[in-house]
Amino acid sequence: MDINLNECYQILELDESAEIAEIERAYFRLVGECLKQGEKERIETIKTAYQTLLNHRKTQQQKESTQEQKAYEQEITNGIARALRGMALMIRVDTTVEYLEIKIRGSKPRQKATILHLIYQYLRGADNLHHTLVRVTALKTVKTHFWQEDINLTPDKHNQVYANDYILLQEGEKTLNTYVLPIAGAIALAFSSAEVLTWFIGMWVHEFGHATVAWFSGYRAMITFGATITALEKSNFVYFGILFLLGLTFYTGWKEKKNSTMIVAVILMILQFILTWMTSYADYVTLMAFSGIGGEFYLSTLLIIAFYWRLPEKFYWDFWRFGAVAIGAITFFSSFTKWHNINVGRDSIPWGTLWGGRGDSGGDLNILNDYAGWSTNQIVGTYISLGNICLVVIISFYLFHLFKSRPELWVKIRQLFR
Repeated sequence: MDINLNECYQILELDESAEIAEIERAYFRLVGECLKQGEKERIETIKTAYQTLLNHRKTQQQKESTQEQKAYEQEITNGIARALRGMALMIRVDTTVEYLEIKIRGSKPRQKATILHLIYQYLRGADNLHHTLVRVTALKTVKTHFWQEDINLTPDKHNQVYANDYILLQEGEKTLNTYVLPIAGAIALAFSSAEVLTWFIGMWVHEFGHATVAWFSGYRAMITFGATITALEKSNFVYFGILFLLGLTFYTGWKEKKNSTMIVAVILMILQFILTWMTSYADYVTLMAFSGIGGEFYLSTLLIIAFYWRLPEKFYWDFWRFGAVAIGAITFFSSFTKWHNINVGRDSIPWGTLWGGRGDSGGDLNILNDYAGWSTNQIVGTYISLGNICLVVIISFYLFHLFKSRPELWVKIRQLFR
């Protein structure tokens, strides 16, 4: 028996908006009435109408569900595309009962951190997301992929942190690289009002400036409060001792695959050889005098930029680098502002020594002036230039590592011009 949909609705006494539950209730009600009244012939007609409407509504619901799913997938795809705009990637979103999968084509393996960061930030703020588990796959070919990561967006914060440890560790490192130098600069600015404390911190960096030149030139040196005591003759023990430590540092860097550590170790070995065997005593005396205040600039700069280096684990640098960057920032800011004030006449040149006073001819600047023949303008100009160069190095390192750890900034910058 062929019955059209309108007839089916009439037989079951329903309107066209009836849902499956209403169709089932109407069917059982009418069958019950027919059985009571003995109208068994009518039951077959009711049954046919019921099956027809049931199949129609199920097909209709399936189409609606498919359309909703496609609309949902398209909405997420558009959101991800906006988040990754400027990276020239192909994006496809598929949904299953268990998870939502974001498939990306056209990416490079090194873009993993950037892609995950941008997607994670988008998903955390997406109000239309129905899944708590998201799988991100960077496709290499149709059947293979470069990498695959799951993002857990469960409301349980503890489980979310545990499940997304890779992404959150990347986030933590990015936050450090972004804010550590501005914070260190703010600390240095705050300390500038405490002149005695700033001087005390800078004094040790000053003396280390003297000592490092002595050690790398093969002379024994001992740092004391306000002075560095050095031997008059070179010592093979000092040379080979420093060389051994640098070699050990190189080996540790090689073992742990820390390229920056190996490069710095080699550079220091070459510098040590030049200072020990190729530098005259007169030049050594000049370097020793220069390296006190000079060390306040270049050693403090090294302490600051070394924050970004990955040194061997035995150095425990992940802990010590926070203190180092603070000391470096305080010392550099103090010396930089002092010598620029000297340059414009707001401060006086620090002639003499701590213990002998301004008239002590053994002071660093006195030696540069009397022994090396540097004029006052040459002394001031040299330290001003050194400070400016170090400032450029610090800013360059900061920007380089900022964009290296947060490559999505390039994406956002490109998005501004699209």
